[in-house]
Amino acid sequence: MMRSHFVSAFATCSALLLGAASATAQSAKGQQAAAEALFEQATSLVDAGRIAEACEKFAASQELDPGLGTQLHLADCYDRVGRSASAWALFREVEERSHREGQTDRERIAAERAGSLEGKLSRLEVRVQPTRQLPGLTVALAGTAVPKASWSVALPVDPGKLRLEVTAPGRRPWSTVVDVASGPATRIVDVPLLAPAPASAPPPANTSQDADRNDGSARRTLGLLTGGVGLAALAAGGFLGYRAYSFNQRSKGECRAESPNACTPEGASLREQATGAARLSTIATIGGAVLVVGGVTL
Repeated sequence: MMRSHFVSAFATCSALLLGAASATAQSAKGQQAAAEALFEQATSLVDAGRIAEACEKFAASQELDPGLGTQLHLADCYDRVGRSASAWALFREVEERSHREGQTDRERIAAERAGSLEGKLSRLEVRVQPTRQLPGLTVALAGTAVPKASWSVALPVDPGKLRLEVTAPGRRPWSTVVDVASGPATRIVDVPLLAPAPASAPPPANTSQDADRNDGSARRTLGLLTGGVGLAALAAGGFLGYRAYSFNQRSKGECRAESPNACTPEGASLREQATGAARLSTIATIGGAVLVVGGVTL
C-alpha cells in the first residue's frame, strides 16, 4: 500500500518533551503498521471472494490510519455487498477530499462510481406530521438518531430490514421493522401520534401492616378498659374489706367477752354483715387482680 506521510520534528530544550514526542511517533507508526496489515488482509479476502469479511478489514484499517486510498477501497467493497447507500456516501466524500487535495484521478473515479449509484439507491422517508411532532420527540433508525431536519425527507439507506423507534416524554414508545427493498426504491413510513403513557399506579396498600396496626390499637384500648375495671374492682374490694372490719368491730360490743359467740340480735346481725362484706371483698379483690393482669397483658 502506497502512502505518503510527512513527519516534522521540532527541537525543544526539554528531554521529557523529546521523549513524549518520540513515544507519540512510535505509537503512530504502530497504528500505521497495523492499518497496513489489515489493508493487505482485506485485499487478499477480496481476491478470495470473501467480500463481507474484506469490508470489515478495510473499515478497521481506515479507522486506524485514515487515507483516501483505503476509503476508496472500502466504498467499492460496500458496493459489492449491496450496501449501496454507504458506498455512495463514501464515494462522495472521497470525491470532495480528492478535489481539495488535487488528486484528480481519485476524484474522477469516485465521481463516476457515485454517479452510477445515484439512480440505484434505496430511500426511506420517515414522515412525521406537524400535529404529531410532540415535545421531546425522538426518531432513531437502526439505533442512530434521525435529526428533525431529516424527518419527512427521503434519505438514502442500505437495503434490508431496519428498526425504527420513536419516543417522547410521557408517551408510549412506538417501533417497527422496516424492510427496504433494493433500489431504485422509496419506502415511506408514517409515524403515528404516540399514545399517552399510563399513569403510574399508586403503590398497593400494605393491608397486613394496616391490619396489624388496627389490631394493636384495638388491643391497647381493650387492655386499658380491662385494667380500668380491674382497678375499680380492687378499690371496691378494699372498701368492702374495710366495711367487714368495721362491722366486726361493732359486733364485739354486742357480744359477751367470756363467750364471743353469745351476742345480742344486733351483734349477730353485725357479724353477718361483716361476713358478707368480707366475702364480697375477697371476690372483688381476686377478680380485680385478674382483670388488672389481663389489661397489662393486652
